[in-house]
Amino acid sequence: MASDGLFFKKLAEVHPRFRTPAFAVAALGVWSAILACVGQFQTLINYTMFVAWIFYGLGAASVFAYRRKYPDLPRPYLVPGYPWTPLVFTLAAAALVLNVIFSTPTNAVAGLGIVVLGVPAYFWWRRRKPETRPLEKVVPRT
Repeated sequence: MASDGLFFKKLAEVHPRFRTPAFAVAALGVWSAILACVGQFQTLINYTMFVAWIFYGLGAASVFAYRRKYPDLPRPYLVPGYPWTPLVFTLAAAALVLNVIFSTPTNAVAGLGIVVLGVPAYFWWRRRKPETRPLEKVVPRT
């Protein structure tokens, strides 16, 4: 996000000698320590894994959208077993998410609440960032 201009620029810097995002790793360590001190580890895992599976499922489902929207783009990597592999994965991710929603709705609401807290920050950073080119201009159609 930082290299895309959607977060603090310092977090996008790469250490000149070690070629690692040293400041970003340190910032993540500090944030993780704060979270570990605030709540129980298992509760934090429940929140993050619930939200992570939402995005894993959306990522797998995006294969269908991109194949439909950009049918002529060259594909250096093809999904094995397409369309069944991403379909089964997307359905499994949806089942896991629904299981958390119905079995522990409080955890589901808390996890989604944490994500929603980041939405205003995203729009604030996006407003400050110059407009980017759409995918059609970046990747020419063949």
